[in-house]
Amino acid sequence: MNGRDPAGNPPDGTGTLPVLSLPSETAWDARFHLVPPESLLEALPREARRLRELGAGLVEFPGDLCGMGGDYASPEFWSRVSEVLACEGLGATVHLPFGWVDLAALDGEVWEGSVRSVERAMAALTPLSPLMASVHPANYPTRAVLGMAPETARSGLHAAFGERVVKALTRLARGALGPVLALENLEGVPPELFAAILDAAGVKACLDVGHAVADGQDPCRLFELLEGKVLGLHLHDAAPPGRTDAGGLTHERAHRALGEGRLDLENLVSAVLARDFSGPVVLEVLGDQEPSVRLWSDTLRTARTGRPEGGLAR
Repeated sequence: MNGRDPAGNPPDGTGTLPVLSLPSETAWDARFHLVPPESLLEALPREARRLRELGAGLVEFPGDLCGMGGDYASPEFWSRVSEVLACEGLGATVHLPFGWVDLAALDGEVWEGSVRSVERAMAALTPLSPLMASVHPANYPTRAVLGMAPETARSGLHAAFGERVVKALTRLARGALGPVLALENLEGVPPELFAAILDAAGVKACLDVGHAVADGQDPCRLFELLEGKVLGLHLHDAAPPGRTDAGGLTHERAHRALGEGRLDLENLVSAVLARDFSGPVVLEVLGDQEPSVRLWSDTLRTARTGRPEGGLAR
């Protein structure tokens, strides 16, 4: 790593700390519109230095790249990416494909294609040696069905949903990235069902604090429910569901900059430090990353030392 803690400071011996992961934005000139792979490699050294200077120890890459053809699906390409990161003292995290993937699909062909898409990305991204490879349990249509189903039908749907996801995760866990595979919580998936899927599949959790807030959950309580199972966090702010939301699925409620939603960041940082949590914390905000990085850094620093940046100890 780069010798800095996630707040961008040198280690000071105050305990185990998480590692900040910031997203690479060099692959897209618009969402799902790729730049040529060589263009990414040309731009990556400068981006990696910028992210390191912000305090990142890791860089997050989207697995959806691997399903869009060409060198992005090649392990050789990602070996070159890994070499660039290593020159800057950085590691990686990855978000496995989610744009067209549904591991809970009851349609067998959709399910099989989804699993194969994730398997292909895992094989391609293996040279990055990521600390976490997060994966969604389901796409929006499946979660909408769960959210809008009448109460009498939900237990059966949950059982079918869980069975499909467990089967997919069990298969994916046999791959090279199996030890760092982490299932992400999403709106519309009850916490108890999520925890049961983790136990049945024997995989870790990616605790997405923004999606927890957007689903009306307390991320710190979810941290407790998943004690010992959390490999890493996804960090963004969100608004809780409103009365007119269907099953907690309004995407725009999540992925807000820190401080622009209802996430209690101080409590979250306290929960992280109390557990000596050392896993990756991946920032997932839409728009400018830097204000959220600074707020995370200041909150973490204050919790550890009792003083904000530039301030005096209390």
